[in-house]
Amino acid sequence: MRTAIAFQAVLLVFALCVCQAGQNPDAKVALHVKAHNAKQTCQSLPAIVDSSEIVTTYGGSSVDFFPVFFNLTEYLGVQYGIGWPDWTYSCAFTSCSDLVIGGIEWPGDGISHAWTDCQSAVVAIPGWGWVYADSAGLMCIVPHPESEVIQVLDCGESLDGPIDNFCAGVYGAIGDSP
Repeated sequence: MRTAIAFQAVLLVFALCVCQAGQNPDAKVALHVKAHNAKQTCQSLPAIVDSSEIVTTYGGSSVDFFPVFFNLTEYLGVQYGIGWPDWTYSCAFTSCSDLVIGGIEWPGDGISHAWTDCQSAVVAIPGWGWVYADSAGLMCIVPHPESEVIQVLDCGESLDGPIDNFCAGVYGAIGDSP
C-alpha cells in the first residue's frame, strides 16, 4: 500500500513539472527544406531569424531538412522525432549539439540534443538530415517514440511542448505555412 501511494506521489510531482510552462511557452517547430548540399556543416546552418525565413516546400528529390525550433527565449535541449513517407532511402543526419542521444535514420526515429551551456536564442537548429524522396510526401517533426512528446528544455530545466508543428512538403507536395 505504501509503495503504491509513494509511486502515485512521484507520478503527481512529475506530472506537475511537465505541465508548468517554462521560458518557452510559445515555442513552435517546423522543418526547413532546401536542395541537398554535400558541403553542409554545422557552421553553415541556415540563418533563420523568424518564421518568415522558414521554407517548407521543396520541389526536388534530394533534400536537406533542418528542424527549426522558434519563438524561444532560451534552451538547453530539445527532443523530437522525424517522420516521412516510407521512401526506400534512409536518412543521413548530423547533430550540431554538444550531446546527442539517438539518431534519425528511418521514419519515426527519435533524437535528443543537449547543450552544455544555456543558449539564449530565439531559434534553435540542432542539426540537419539528408533524404532522397522517390515520390511526393510530407516530412514532419513527430513525437519522440520513447517519450511520446516533442519538447524544449529551458535553462531552468522546465519542459515546454511546442504549440505548433509545421510540416515540409517535398517532390511535389506542399508544406505548411509557418
